[in-house]
This record gives sequence, structure tokens and C-alpha cells, in this order.
Amino acid sequence: MSRMAGEVWDFHNRFEIGSGQFEGQSATDIVANRTSILDEEFKELAQAISEKEGDEAVADETADILFVAMGHAEAMGNPGIDGIDRVSTKSAAKTSETHAIRTDTGKVLPREGKPHKWQ
Repeated sequence: MSRMAGEVWDFHNRFEIGSGQFEGQSATDIVANRTSILDEEFKELAQAISEKEGDEAVADETADILFVAMGHAEAMGNPGIDGIDRVSTKSAAKTSETHAIRTDTGKVLPREGKPHKWQ
């Protein structure tokens, strides 16, 4: 993962599309302009799965999604890095006492406080 983060940084610098290239744009605007890239990667993953292209193709498409998502965070600059820190801290605090896996979706949800997510 850390290698990929470095590759995202290098890729963005090579094509001048990373943080520091979006003067005057909000983090939301930056990501909104990149959403079509991530949408395309999800479509490619769905295709690899539906056409039974095999584990390697599915793994590659999954990695493409991660690369682009990391690119979103990097392109935002500090707000993206701060978001990674907040989500990492929040996920690290989840335990089997505070959260459970929703069996039909596989999503980890709080045991209390968000009943609409269990429906």
C-alpha cells in the first residue's frame, strides 16, 4: 500500500495532476472533476467479474480502484490526508463489541445508533 501511495504521487507529478495543481478549487470540486475516472474503474471491475476474467483481472481492477481513490485523496492535498487519518482512526476503534457485520452486505455497522443502516 505504501508503495502504491508513492506511485500515485509520482504519477500525479509526472502528469501535473496532483495536489498543488488545483489553485482555488475546493476539495469537493477536485474530487467531483475526477469522479468519472473512478466510475470507469468500477465498471471495469464489474466487467471482469461478470465476464469471469479470473482472479488476476479482478485483482488488477480492484487495485486500479484503489490507485484512483488514493489519487483523489492526494489531489485534495491536506483535506484528503486529513480524511485518511480520520477514517483510519475511526476504523481502528471499531471492535466486535461496538460493531457487527451485516450478513447480507458484509458491511461492518455500529450495533447501536444507526438502525436505518440495518434495514
